[in-house]
Amino acid sequence: MNLQCFGGPLPQGGLKVTASWHGSVLHIGLPDGSGHVPAVGMTVKAGGFDGQQMIVEWRNDAGYWSCSPASPADQEQFLAQAPAVLTEQLKKWRKSVGKTRAGFHFGWLVLGTFFALPLLALLLFWLNADRLAGWVAQRIPQAEEVKLGELSLAQVRAQMKLTQQGEAARVVRDIGQRLTQGSRYHYQWYVADDPTINAFAIPGGFVVVHSGLIKATDNAEELAGVLAHEVQHVEQRHSLKGMVHDIGLSALLSLALGDMSGSVLANMAQQLGGLKFSRDQESQADLGGLEALKRAGISPQGMIHFFDKLSKQDGGNIELLSSHPASDNREQALEQRVSQLGSWSAQPLQYNWPAVKQSLKDMR
Repeated sequence: MNLQCFGGPLPQGGLKVTASWHGSVLHIGLPDGSGHVPAVGMTVKAGGFDGQQMIVEWRNDAGYWSCSPASPADQEQFLAQAPAVLTEQLKKWRKSVGKTRAGFHFGWLVLGTFFALPLLALLLFWLNADRLAGWVAQRIPQAEEVKLGELSLAQVRAQMKLTQQGEAARVVRDIGQRLTQGSRYHYQWYVADDPTINAFAIPGGFVVVHSGLIKATDNAEELAGVLAHEVQHVEQRHSLKGMVHDIGLSALLSLALGDMSGSVLANMAQQLGGLKFSRDQESQADLGGLEALKRAGISPQGMIHFFDKLSKQDGGNIELLSSHPASDNREQALEQRVSQLGSWSAQPLQYNWPAVKQSLKDMR
C-alpha cells in the first residue's frame, strides 16, 4: 500500500512511499531507514476536509511524523491488515469520522439556511456584498458561530502543526485570558509551528499565533498588543463577517450550479490565516484592543511599537501586514486614542522572554 508521509527530513509537501504490515510493526519506505513503526506507539485520528481521511501519527528520535493512506484502496488495505493492538484506536477513529461528517453536514445546513434562494441571494450579494455579509453574520447565533469555528479549526489542524503545550503556548494563553475576562466567548489559544509573522482569529473564539510572530517580538507587551488586536476581530465578529463575505459568493455559485462537493469550505480553511480585513475593521480592532489592554492593566506601548516596527520593514513579506492592512496614520491614531483613554497603571509583564522564544524549538 502507498502512504503520504510528513515529518523529519521529508519535503514540506510530504513524500509518497510504500508500506506494509509485518506483524504489529509497520514498515515504511522512508529514505533515512527509520520507517519501522510499532503499532503500539501510533495515534490514529480523522483528518481531511470531510473528516474521512485517516492520519497516523508517531514520534521517534527524528521527531514528529504523520502519514495518510494515499487512496481509498490504500486505506482499506491499511484497515484490513492492521494488528489487533490498534483495534481501540481504529474504533475511536471511526467514531470521530462519524462526528466530523455530521459536523460537515451541519455546516452545509447552516449555509443552506441562509442561502435558501441561491440565485436571488447571488444577485443581492453581488450588488452589496459587504453589507449583506454583515447582515448575515449578525444573525448567526453564537452557538452556531462556535460550531462553524470548530469546523474551521479542524481544517487548520489538518494543515498546520498546532499546540497548546509548552512555555510559549502557556504565555499566549495566560496573556489572552487576561485580555478576555468577562467575554461572552470561551477562548482557546494555539501556537502554530510556522516561521511567518502572522496570527489569526477564527470565529467563535479560537486564536492561532505563529511561532514566527513570537520570535519577532521583543517582549511580552508586544505579543499582548497583537493578541488584544486579534481578540477584537472575534469580539466584533470581523472574522465571521470576513468568512461569510469570502466564501458567501463562492458558496452561492456552488449552490446555483449544483456543486455540493464541499470545495468551498476547504478553500476557506486553507486561506483562513490570510483573511483580509478592511481598514475600518483594522482601526476598530486597534482601538478595541487598546481598551482591552487598559482593562487588563497592560501597557499599550507594546502594540504601538510592534505594529510600527513591522510597518517599517518590508510589508510585502510580512503576512500579518498583508492580511491586516493598516492606515498610514495608524501609530498616530493609536497614540491619540491612548491620550483619550487617559493613562493607566500598568506593571511590566513578568516573563523570561528569551526563554519563551527558546521554548519554540521544542515544537520541532
